[in-house]
Amino acid sequence: MEWWLIVSLLFGGMVFLLLTNLPIAFAFLVVNMVAAYFFLGGLPGLIGVVTGAFTSITTFTLLPVPFFILMGELIFHSGLGLNAVNVLDKWLGNLRGRLSLLAIIMGVIIGALSGSTIATCALLGTILLPQMLEKGYSKNMSLGPLMGVGTVDALIPPNALTVVLASLANIDVGQLLMAGIPAGIIMSALYFIYVVIWCRLFPEEAPMYVAPRVPLREKVTVTLRDLIPLGFIIFMVIGLIFLGIATPTEAAATGTFGAFVLTLIYRRLTWEIVKKSAMSTVKVTTMIFMIIIVSNTYGEILAFTGAAGGMTNFITNLTIPPVVIVIGMLVVVLIMGCFMETVAIMMITIPIYMPVINALGFNKIWFGVMMLIALETGLITPPFGVTLFVMKGVAPPDVTMGDIWKAVTPYVIVDILCIVLVLTMPSIATIVPSLMGMK
Repeated sequence: MEWWLIVSLLFGGMVFLLLTNLPIAFAFLVVNMVAAYFFLGGLPGLIGVVTGAFTSITTFTLLPVPFFILMGELIFHSGLGLNAVNVLDKWLGNLRGRLSLLAIIMGVIIGALSGSTIATCALLGTILLPQMLEKGYSKNMSLGPLMGVGTVDALIPPNALTVVLASLANIDVGQLLMAGIPAGIIMSALYFIYVVIWCRLFPEEAPMYVAPRVPLREKVTVTLRDLIPLGFIIFMVIGLIFLGIATPTEAAATGTFGAFVLTLIYRRLTWEIVKKSAMSTVKVTTMIFMIIIVSNTYGEILAFTGAAGGMTNFITNLTIPPVVIVIGMLVVVLIMGCFMETVAIMMITIPIYMPVINALGFNKIWFGVMMLIALETGLITPPFGVTLFVMKGVAPPDVTMGDIWKAVTPYVIVDILCIVLVLTMPSIATIVPSLMGMK
């Protein structure tokens, strides 16, 4: 059977099942089981699928996923993350666009810890949006930062999404975790610059208000009490990986242990918090691992049937510049992001994309960073980005979808600009991993 026909049948079957509202993992499971029966030799093929399911998740590489999720859940439910944000709020002082800038800071901190763009948007919308509208902020300056900053989540470690991408794409987990930091810093800086410039050009969109004056002594005290310890926890993850002292799994376990100790010291480690954190970790980890199982099987079927090889040969033999192929891949991810969650998109695309990237000789870490940005950007891309509907759900009734589309568009442009920067200057993605290699 021709490779294009096999791909069409697999993809078409998956789309059909998704239209029936079947969860993505189960839709792929059904497609995989049917394909395994017909393409992998009947009953032996089904047995191979079951055996492969255990093999795909019993790997040391995936251990950071539950650790990162548990660490984020502990810090989130205990309120330590919000304490750190309150510290930064005290240092901001009287700035125009102060709440918009605070939203960006909150999004980076909470998003990096929770690892979910959608959850971050919902939380920020609930906490900050009423206050921003009450202070007279325009819908652009209130809605936009709350949605846009979610893109940084996947780039600033610790983050489980990066671990999953690295596992699926066969990329070194530690290097990919570190590789996104420069791009994340650049993106956050561009958000800040946009807000500051826009507020200067259109001051009526972010009216000044007098923030409570905080004595320097109090600022220093709360910084030492609420911010530095949390920063040390994050360093226990990022720093240990960068310095080569620990593997990503060891660093994730150390960071999680540190989060337990910190919540205990702050007397926040109640049974209710432990229960909520553990249950959330189990739910999210189960979902991610289920998707990884069906994704690996999906890739094996593509490889066994020759569909992956046929597609790779077809694409690599096209008479167009290889970089145009990469751009096309990223555009597809941006479009898919309007309809699906990030892990689901990775499950569909990575088994197809990575053989092509390897055949074209591109740096996998460089492509991985661009994939992370594109995955998150798709979630805020009008008109159907999933995060946009989350914001609509938490926003007041007078906020229309048109308002949301208009507010988020500048941040989509910034994200695409970051993809272009990484595309044209690969060193943004490779500089930190190269320093790690020198250790």
